[in-house]
Amino acid sequence: MSRQRHNNYLYRGIAVLCMAWLVYSCNKDGFSITGSGLKYHLIEQKGGRKPLPGEMMRLHLVYKDKEGRELYNSGVLGDAFVLELTAPTFKGGLEEGFAMMGEGDSAAFLVPADSVFDKTFKQVLPAGIRKGDLLRFEVRMKKVMSVKEFRDEDRTTAKKNNEAEQRAIEFYLGNNNMNVQPVKPGVYYISFREGKGEKPVQGDSVEIRYTARFLDGQVYDGSAQKGSNLLYMLGDGLRLLAWEEAVASMREGGLSRLVLSSAAAYGSSGRGPVPPDTPVVFDIELVKVYKKGAARHNK
Repeated sequence: MSRQRHNNYLYRGIAVLCMAWLVYSCNKDGFSITGSGLKYHLIEQKGGRKPLPGEMMRLHLVYKDKEGRELYNSGVLGDAFVLELTAPTFKGGLEEGFAMMGEGDSAAFLVPADSVFDKTFKQVLPAGIRKGDLLRFEVRMKKVMSVKEFRDEDRTTAKKNNEAEQRAIEFYLGNNNMNVQPVKPGVYYISFREGKGEKPVQGDSVEIRYTARFLDGQVYDGSAQKGSNLLYMLGDGLRLLAWEEAVASMREGGLSRLVLSSAAAYGSSGRGPVPPDTPVVFDIELVKVYKKGAARHNK
């Protein structure tokens, strides 16, 4: 082999080694980088439908700090976790990563914490997270929908939930020998004891002894749990409408029960210990009426 040809092979080999070293140095953490600076790793690609701007995405999303501690997991919401694909909120934003994914795909992204909290979440950095830290987002694209498809699905789901709730409420009423009709859609009122005292009007203060439970009988709130009765001004706007109407129909000393569908209670969002789309039951005793706010109040 000529000396010149040997040198050509040598130079070519060195070039290949240099290129391999360069690629390794850029991707040694397993992530590639887009032109805008988003670090991404496509873990699984199924070739499914990709979202367009303005379309809705049903995702499973988890993000963790640089130590691997989980900061958020959309699993608590399940299929209720849906996002609209928007333009990236900053250069190298997470939205660019969503647009790369199709149905069935899974991926991981590394995003600057200060940028995503400031520009995307519009929140201050949580304790323990510093400016410049990278958050790891782990994402699975479960479904892509147009706005119309999403609304149609939402209506179908709501209808199924309403039908299931109605069956559960009817079973509860029948099982507890309560042969009553709703006073309005999703609101059932049963009087166990008629009071003989004052009847409250808006602006009066009322003292209520109550128990709140689910249809299965599990108690989630009440005077016994709080260690005191509820004192508040009737019509303060902080109570459920069905609750306020029930109290306003009672007299001091009365005892009644309210059975409410989720639409008449805490809706598709839920509140506190009450999950979304959950009927509730209130036992309400009107202990005392204080005319025109004569009592102290609590919440």
